[in-house]
Amino acid sequence: GGSVANVFLSKPGWRIRGVTRNLKQEASKNLEARGVEMVAGDLDNPASLIPAFEGAHAIFGVTDFWQPILHPDNTVPLSPDKPLDKACYDLEVQRGKNIANAAAKVSTLEHFVFSSLSSPHKFSKGKYSRVYHFESKATVVDYIRKSLSDLSKKMSTVHMGMYATNWKIFPFFGPQKQPDGTYVLSLPAKPNKPYPMIDARKDTGQLVYALLQVPPGKTVMGFGSMMSWDEYMKLWGNILGIPGCRFQELDFDTAVKLVPGSTELGYDIADGIVSTGEFGFSGGDSTVLYPQDVSVHRCCLDSDI
Repeated sequence: GGSVANVFLSKPGWRIRGVTRNLKQEASKNLEARGVEMVAGDLDNPASLIPAFEGAHAIFGVTDFWQPILHPDNTVPLSPDKPLDKACYDLEVQRGKNIANAAAKVSTLEHFVFSSLSSPHKFSKGKYSRVYHFESKATVVDYIRKSLSDLSKKMSTVHMGMYATNWKIFPFFGPQKQPDGTYVLSLPAKPNKPYPMIDARKDTGQLVYALLQVPPGKTVMGFGSMMSWDEYMKLWGNILGIPGCRFQELDFDTAVKLVPGSTELGYDIADGIVSTGEFGFSGGDSTVLYPQDVSVHRCCLDSDI
């Protein structure tokens, strides 16, 4: 959301409104000081979203599968009767539906952009069925297309690529310092397979802005660079000034065990890496566009680590 605000604040003719549960938090105050209208709204309270969206001409909707895990004090309690990955899936789906249902009631709405991902279960024909952090977002889009036909006609989606900064969120899947001072990145992936890498803090706003310049109905793959893991680690070493940093392919079962405290999340993350390596982030969907197809200038996109 911050990236979107940054870009649209620099564009003439736009009034920006941010929706937050906590108007008193520092991030909300900073955005308000820069000219963003901040209003109260809670993704877990659907009724609060309707007045928050009132009068909007364009809405960008984004949900976070990982919030209950990474920020448990800032979310509703998860169901104790479900595995952690399924509980996070259910919560994200419900929040996405809440956004969509509220957006569908906005009479002034012209364009709805939702941050989504493809369905590994669908594009692999059931081979990969445990990538819940992809499936949740795909499920919301399916819901909109099947149940909210008017909103569906106004919808575009952006599929965010591999976060180049994932190592900050999941250090167990990041480059590890070796006794000789070099770094080794170990993942269940092929070293030379290109992945769409994105710096969401910089790139998201440019992608959303580009989608609002074309008619609804588009899906764009969000990335700044197509980069293999070998290239990623070469860049890592260049930035740090440490030669010899490298990537090594990790077997799947070992990768699952790297995730602390949850085998379910281990399968979710490892299957996500393997499935997108085999089928691509778009799952072979020929309708998914690249940034240049919707006039996102390459100079505006900059993925780094």
